[in-house]
Amino acid sequence: MKTYKGSVYIFICLILLCINLSLFAATIHVPADHPTIQAGIDATEDGDTVLVADGTYKGEGNVNIDFEGKRITIKSQNGAESTTVDCERKPDTRGFIFQNNETNDAVLDGFTIRNGVHGLGGGIYCNDASPIIKNCVITENRAVANQFHAQGGGGIYCFNSDTIIIACKVTNNQAESTFGAGVFLDGAWIKDNVVLRETQSQPSLIDCSITENSGSGVFCFEFVNPVIRDCLVLRNSGRGIVYNSHARTNNPITNCRIKQNTGGGVECSEYSVLKITDSIITQNTAEFGGGISCSPTASIEVYECVISDNIATQTGGGIDVVSTRGDAKISYCTITQNSASEKGGGIFVESETSFTLTDSILWDNNSGGTHAEVFVKINWGGTITFRSCDIKGGLKGIGLVADGEQFIYEDNINANPLFLNPHKGDYRLKHNSPAAAMGAQAFLNRLYSVTSVGKKLLMWADIKRK
Repeated sequence: MKTYKGSVYIFICLILLCINLSLFAATIHVPADHPTIQAGIDATEDGDTVLVADGTYKGEGNVNIDFEGKRITIKSQNGAESTTVDCERKPDTRGFIFQNNETNDAVLDGFTIRNGVHGLGGGIYCNDASPIIKNCVITENRAVANQFHAQGGGGIYCFNSDTIIIACKVTNNQAESTFGAGVFLDGAWIKDNVVLRETQSQPSLIDCSITENSGSGVFCFEFVNPVIRDCLVLRNSGRGIVYNSHARTNNPITNCRIKQNTGGGVECSEYSVLKITDSIITQNTAEFGGGISCSPTASIEVYECVISDNIATQTGGGIDVVSTRGDAKISYCTITQNSASEKGGGIFVESETSFTLTDSILWDNNSGGTHAEVFVKINWGGTITFRSCDIKGGLKGIGLVADGEQFIYEDNINANPLFLNPHKGDYRLKHNSPAAAMGAQAFLNRLYSVTSVGKKLLMWADIKRK
């Protein structure tokens, strides 16, 4: 009985402590209480909020704004459309800096950050810090090289960080290298020969739009393990999303639209591991792998995706896989209307390891050279499996003899899948389709029938028209 009373007493004390902390939390107004955003931060204690009035903030105290390791919220009064941090394109000038082990208790909410110029992170810089960044517009920032530092992440740079980026627009930023004109997620475990952490860093991009950046949209590098979910990656001049140099994920890219990127849709390279599911990869252009490119040492898994209308100026309009050490698994995907100038309009695969295509539809792709649907080359030790798929042209179109060992071709059909309305990009199947159990049907049906809280999901046919 005494133990029970003691537990209740402790519980009540904790509740009262939390209430007291919230009562003592202050709201500091900028510029009413302090003239600059940095001055407002300097005056805070953990739990406080800096509330910034409408306007454009520039100059000392309003750029290179450092959270100083505090557990505080910096919030605009009326959102990013009304409140801007302008770095005025001055060298070595960013919007916000997180470099003092900030946690998710440090929150940045509702700012436009523009005209930053820096080596790493022209708009926002996170180094060994993990804030929450939400409802922000990061635009017209640049990552530039100089004699002192590397460069990348024109919009946002995160190193060794579990930053959560929610409902942000990262647009019209640029980088002078391939390292992420929009967002650069760097997950290195070692810095200056010191082990930084036991596990991979896990930054998150959730419900964000990464658009029209001069370079790749999102660049994931060196053992980073990102969460990328519900994002639009559109019209970037490099690849939409890149996994490079041991980037790998236990969290698949999920429910994303990767569209009209002129360097290709998705790339997995240099010992990286990439998983992607429930996504649309469309209208991207690249030399190799218009939709998806997988380099010799990388591995990919693609599940329930639509890969359509992509172009490769050489091989692999939809997917290009050249594998010497990694594996590739494609299942329940609809791969259609892609084209390649040389060969493999839908898929180009050259493998010394394992490539598997199952329960998928490969139909109406084209090539200016050979093998409109799929080109296969099996190198020594490789195994390629096509199972339970609808492949236009069938085995004859592939031009190989299935031997049951290196080339396995089982339970496939060659029959018009009867898309509901392919001319408008509706790749659901008619009720009498011979491919009823194949392709990205579960995803497509959800896409057309499910609404998210407070907003209608964008239909594939709408995306096609745009």
